[in-house]
Amino acid sequence: MKKAAILILLLLIFSAMAFAQLGISKGLIGGLNMASLSGSDVSSDAKSLTGYAGGVFLEFNIPGPLSIEAEALYSMKGSKITVNNYTNTYNYTYVDIPVLLKYFLPIPVVRPYIYAGPSYSILLSAKQKVEGASITNIEVDVKDVMTKSDIGAVVGLGVRFSILRVDARYNLGLSTIDKSGTYNMYNRVAELYVGIEF
Repeated sequence: MKKAAILILLLLIFSAMAFAQLGISKGLIGGLNMASLSGSDVSSDAKSLTGYAGGVFLEFNIPGPLSIEAEALYSMKGSKITVNNYTNTYNYTYVDIPVLLKYFLPIPVVRPYIYAGPSYSILLSAKQKVEGASITNIEVDVKDVMTKSDIGAVVGLGVRFSILRVDARYNLGLSTIDKSGTYNMYNRVAELYVGIEF
């Protein structure tokens, strides 16, 4: 029993020492989303919408060229689709929670990196606005016909300048956002972010 207690104590000490060697960065990140919808049931005339995104990040710097970053972002998505002279604008808001594995390239002065990882998104709101002919600015809440969450994959690259960073990424929705599962509709978002560490 005494040996087991000593072993557990040693494991805790070494774990604490290893955790202490992990540099932890945190900060704010925000920027622009160029969002659209894609899928076999989405019109080929679908156009992108520009929205905003912003939130916080927490990065665990592993010794060597790798780090793991988790983010929580308020994110605007959607698309604009014209059908039979009627324009439908779909405005969605989500909380995106990506977890990214980053690899820093061995280039001095600045620190460029590439990254990839999964993203889990929680739907906050969904509106459809219809315009055209005799219809003007009719807005309908469509949250009830959409899935409450979305799973995606994120790939991107960035560069760090001291406490500043610039990121360009693509968020590929992997699950249909149609609640019934009848229609194949997926979020697609190109993102450009700026972040600051503290």
